[in-house]
Amino acid sequence: MNILPNTLKFTLVICCLMYSTNLVLAQAKNAIGLGLGLNHSKESNNSGGVMQGEIKLARSISLTPSIGVEEPYIIYAGIAGRYYFTPFLYGSLGGFTYHNVDYGGSGGTGGIGFVLLSGHRQIFDINIHADYLNNYNEYSPIFGIRLIYSFSFNKLYR
Repeated sequence: MNILPNTLKFTLVICCLMYSTNLVLAQAKNAIGLGLGLNHSKESNNSGGVMQGEIKLARSISLTPSIGVEEPYIIYAGIAGRYYFTPFLYGSLGGFTYHNVDYGGSGGTGGIGFVLLSGHRQIFDINIHADYLNNYNEYSPIFGIRLIYSFSFNKLYR
């Protein structure tokens, strides 16, 4: 018997992680991470997993390649640019390609994110994103949230 819906469980986990972490000064980093995602489109609510990297280009700019298995994309690969606006906030903009059972395609993504820290090399990244893709020959917006745990190869400072 499922007492709590998945969305509520995901929200509770995020709140617990936010409560137990410290904010860091925004900085691009060289990192790799795994995470969970929750997506909402006009067709349905879905979840999935993602593996994401971050490649530092400058103190406030990085590239974030990612691959994942999430509905409605099924399998996707993307790359986005990330710019850190403040010590706690970044924006991202990029594109992706995807393939599901019936067809494949491409789309664009944009979002904002918050970086939380639990150690000098461990990061919890909360990303709120909006994607736009061609779904069954109809353009479809998708809104979602991803919680990514990353390991940074360079030391982060508070």
